[in-house]
Amino acid sequence: MRFIPASRAVLHNRNNNTVLVISAILLSFAAQATSSESGQDRSFSSSFLQLEDQSAVDLSRYANGSSIEPGTYNAAVYVNGESVGSIDVELRERQDKTIYPCMTETLLQQIPFRYEHLPDHFFDKVGECGDLTLLLSEAVTQFDSNEMRLNIQLPQLYVSDSARGSVNPALWDSGIPAAILGYNLNGYQSTSNGYDSKSLYAGINAGLNVGAWYFRHNGSYNWNQYGQKKYEAINTYVQRDIPVLKARTLAGQANTRGDVFDTLPFTGLELATDERMLPDSQRGYAPEIRGIASTNAKVTVRQGGAVIYQTTVAPGAFLIDDLYPTGYGGDLLVTVEEADGTKQAFTVPYASVVEQLRPGATRYEIVGGKLRNDYLSDDVALYQGTVRHGITNWLTGYGGMQLSQNYYAILGGTAVGTALGAFSFDVTQAKLHSHHSVKSEGQSYRLSYSETVSDTSLSVAAYRFSSSGFMDFMTAQETVDAIHRGGSMDSVWRSRNRYSVTASQALPGEWGQFYLSGSVQDFWNKSGSDEQYQVGYNNSYGAVSYGLSAGRTYNLNGTEDTYLLTVSLPLGRSDSSYRPQLSMQMTHNSTGRTGEQATLSGTGGDEHQLSYSATAMNANQSVGQSGALNAQYRTHYTGLSAGWSGGKNYHSESLGASGTIVAHSGGVTLTSYTSDTFALIEAKGAAGASVSGYPGVHIDRFGYALVPYLDPYQMNDITLDPKGASDDVEMASTVKKVAPYYGAVVKVKYETKTGTPVLVNATINGVPVPFGAEVLDAKGRSVGSAGQGGQVYARVEAEQGALTVRWGKEATEQCQIRYHLMPQARARDSKALQTFNAPCRDR
Repeated sequence: MRFIPASRAVLHNRNNNTVLVISAILLSFAAQATSSESGQDRSFSSSFLQLEDQSAVDLSRYANGSSIEPGTYNAAVYVNGESVGSIDVELRERQDKTIYPCMTETLLQQIPFRYEHLPDHFFDKVGECGDLTLLLSEAVTQFDSNEMRLNIQLPQLYVSDSARGSVNPALWDSGIPAAILGYNLNGYQSTSNGYDSKSLYAGINAGLNVGAWYFRHNGSYNWNQYGQKKYEAINTYVQRDIPVLKARTLAGQANTRGDVFDTLPFTGLELATDERMLPDSQRGYAPEIRGIASTNAKVTVRQGGAVIYQTTVAPGAFLIDDLYPTGYGGDLLVTVEEADGTKQAFTVPYASVVEQLRPGATRYEIVGGKLRNDYLSDDVALYQGTVRHGITNWLTGYGGMQLSQNYYAILGGTAVGTALGAFSFDVTQAKLHSHHSVKSEGQSYRLSYSETVSDTSLSVAAYRFSSSGFMDFMTAQETVDAIHRGGSMDSVWRSRNRYSVTASQALPGEWGQFYLSGSVQDFWNKSGSDEQYQVGYNNSYGAVSYGLSAGRTYNLNGTEDTYLLTVSLPLGRSDSSYRPQLSMQMTHNSTGRTGEQATLSGTGGDEHQLSYSATAMNANQSVGQSGALNAQYRTHYTGLSAGWSGGKNYHSESLGASGTIVAHSGGVTLTSYTSDTFALIEAKGAAGASVSGYPGVHIDRFGYALVPYLDPYQMNDITLDPKGASDDVEMASTVKKVAPYYGAVVKVKYETKTGTPVLVNATINGVPVPFGAEVLDAKGRSVGSAGQGGQVYARVEAEQGALTVRWGKEATEQCQIRYHLMPQARARDSKALQTFNAPCRDR
């Protein structure tokens, strides 16, 4: 028989020292246990431990599998194999020395019971600490001390059938009081043909969380050297979740959802369902923005006239795919301002996709207030209600109404799922009746199609026809305002036909992928049509990727068609994650300009926190040669960026910073990430430890870190990696689960022990202290167990003090070990294990 020395068992895993001491030894002689004929009454013989005083060891506690002392432990709770959260679980001891979890009210809330099938007076019998196996004879509870996990097995009769991925709303966490400031700063200057241009953009997402009430303000400040100094408030509001309705109420400035009518900015009240409160298996938008920049360019995105995003991009093709959703309808105007002063603009269709609902599912939105538009002379009331309901597996009905003092619109439609895809068709009846004797009435008909078949993903294809008298809500209000200012009805364009499509197709074999997006729109009171498109083809050959694309944009001279050929390949060793990428491209546009460029880009740093690119360019039409340099660096506290570009008669420079600052009861914590939902980790003494899956997120010197991008209303695993922290720190657990509200800052606390590790060869009256005896520190906290030969491992905080060894309830069954640590050099990164012999004396 081979025993694992207690010291080795303990030091092997500093997070589970208590469990490993006992588990390693018991497993080594478990096969020698004797059992009764029933197989239930098991006992362990202490003779296998080869101790002088066999009576000093009480192994009865472990006879039925108990390998942990009674007490309160933070544990993950699983019911029938499904995680329901992590809470503090109190373990108590039965008369037979087995351990059971207390069925407290908090723990019972974790279990998705079928309440109608529970025995009568079930909850009355729970009391302060009910034993589930006595309340339900078929129930099985098992506490896994290695994983700190409570497993509860219940007959399906007593457990509700919940959808995959569902989380009990009782487990949703509204978070802690906190003040939040997300920021995106961008400074830009350029000199072109002797003219200077300087500008500054500061976008903020500020918030204050108090209980379940979340206050939010989003805005941007724009400054340029020619005198513009303008702060623009995008929206300000307060919101609160209503879990029982799977909905959220909001008061203030926001945007309507846009899933039935187009998105409208409003000031007022809103009550709307949020499908993120449903599990993943019961749920479906901001579009991607693609474009091409010739130099280091400033890209600005507007919706409804408000700037919702701005950044600086390097020369070449760019992609913006991190917009905050602002509704399903309302086109985005994208402006690209080049370093040489030229501008181009294009519109990205932001239209609702066809969305069917499951049978019985309902989504609704109710809004009351006024339209928010700085360009209108008068206040305009806005009352809107929409609803969508799943009728059958293939049929969904939807409708809505908009009302104002001078306008109404009623919409009704259906969405149908077929073998050929999903179709929706709706009709809108609208009427404008203003006090300016302006009247207009008409209808609009919309047909949409959506399909995904194997390698084909057709996101949306839609056609809308509007009669000459039809106006949507915003067009109607702009028309009234134009007449009020002395204009005519025809001064505001009224849409007639509109086609839009977004599709991608993977071709057979290794022939690559084709994609297309575009829209065509004409008007009743304007000649010609607005057309825009993007079409492309991508493929690869070995490590070489290439693509062809064409697109139409608008600039001051009208439309411009641009054609692009790209080729990219990695450089260096294939087994290196740091090897740079070489990208080459050729462009040609309808004005006759042709250009070539080559870009070398890559990353550096232990966590790839540095990214860089260097670009060389050449173009005809007297443009000549130019170049650009760009770099981004993600620190633990903020993200930094810098760029430079220069060419014939021009040069530009830019600096940027982005991140989030959160103030809470423990201080102020910074991160380089921006997000709407955070976890605030508290792990005192664990400075330097990192969070798995989040590069650059580390515990700061105050013991805190911010984890971004949590999925609201879903269980998120947050794993703390002790690597990087001092060896003086011991963690009780490294994995936590949390299901936050949308917008919450949820506190996740990791218990840590700091101090000097000691290994004491403890004796009482000349013999080793009893094996398995519990060891307590000066504050009465359990810090370990006595191992073989009376070896006691503990981590002590004070330079001198006492440890209590307890192997029974009587005063004669406990003693104290006095210790005095040896001094260690202050410059040491960690404290070395100190080993010594000490007697254990009566208290």
